[in-house]
Amino acid sequence: MASLNYLQYLEEYEPDLGEDNESLASLETDDGEDHPPEKIIAEITVKNGNKWYLVKWKDCPVLRSSWEGGELFDDCPKVWDAWLVEKQQQAEGKSKPLDVAAFNKAVLNLEVAESQRRALRRLRRKVKRVLSSFET
Repeated sequence: MASLNYLQYLEEYEPDLGEDNESLASLETDDGEDHPPEKIIAEITVKNGNKWYLVKWKDCPVLRSSWEGGELFDDCPKVWDAWLVEKQQQAEGKSKPLDVAAFNKAVLNLEVAESQRRALRRLRRKVKRVLSSFET
């Protein structure tokens, strides 16, 4: 996912994702726990007219939020109702909408940094193995 732009991804692959009602983000988190949706923080409409919602997951950092289809909220009416109130506040200028482009950039930066940390850990392990072979 290093260079993934979520909006482009959803527009390109959205038909394939429609069959999967369970979010990968809710199933696979850093701590291995299942996290329910906490709130909706943004909404987009893709080329085919379908809407996607950026979901902040409970007990997860905002940069671990993910784009989900509306069917997720069938079981979470409070989250959905809170989003409708938030959208109304945004329409009235009482609340500022999330800058999705800035969010995507922050997610990309996080993913790049994590990838670099993993590469550095692999390199350190490799160096340790090489050095340990010289010691024996």
